[in-house]
Amino acid sequence: MKLSALSALLTRSLTLLPRRPLTLRPLLLPRRPMPLVLLLLLCWGSLLPPSAGLQGFDPETPDWRKTLKTIRNGIHKIDTYLNYALDLIGGSDGLCQFQCSDGYKPIPRPHYKLSPPNGCGSPLFGFHFDIGIPSMTKCCNQHDRCYDTCGQEKRDCDDQFHVCLETICRNVQTTLGLDQSVQACDSAVTLLFDAVMHLGCKPYLDSQRAACICHYEEKTDL
Repeated sequence: MKLSALSALLTRSLTLLPRRPLTLRPLLLPRRPMPLVLLLLLCWGSLLPPSAGLQGFDPETPDWRKTLKTIRNGIHKIDTYLNYALDLIGGSDGLCQFQCSDGYKPIPRPHYKLSPPNGCGSPLFGFHFDIGIPSMTKCCNQHDRCYDTCGQEKRDCDDQFHVCLETICRNVQTTLGLDQSVQACDSAVTLLFDAVMHLGCKPYLDSQRAACICHYEEKTDL
């Protein structure tokens, strides 16, 4: 059959098909949190260029002002996706506790070696949140070690992390003396802490399982 004949037949077939009105279906949010975490990751990725940092920047240069503007513009977008994730996950981390199923208190695993800290990144996010402030990386490393210490409560680790991050912003204010830089630092710290506080339960539990041993595991090893 020639091409023209095929085209005519296809056109005629399409005209005979019943026409149904176009129905717009509402967009349903996924029940599982991980796709939302990926959306959050994409937003975080656009928050700052990889080389953005405070060290070596002149506060009056256009590059620094552009960095501050980028942070502020990304705040609302990131906070929106974070709220979606919090609604699905349940928000509060009050139930994020590591417990042994036999009722015994977990004890440190013999010969366990702490994992090397990875800065402001974790398997939860799959990225490194770093705006070039060395002290922020130090806070993240301390937070990782706290999670990796058997018997540490998640809330206590997160509270220490929050205090460490807030100290960074106060130091930024002392060093640069710019209200804009402090505001941007506070916003970034709030978002990072909220993400860790509400979305960090799985990394915490995984770290505790690796660092601790339960009574029944001890019997099995014997």
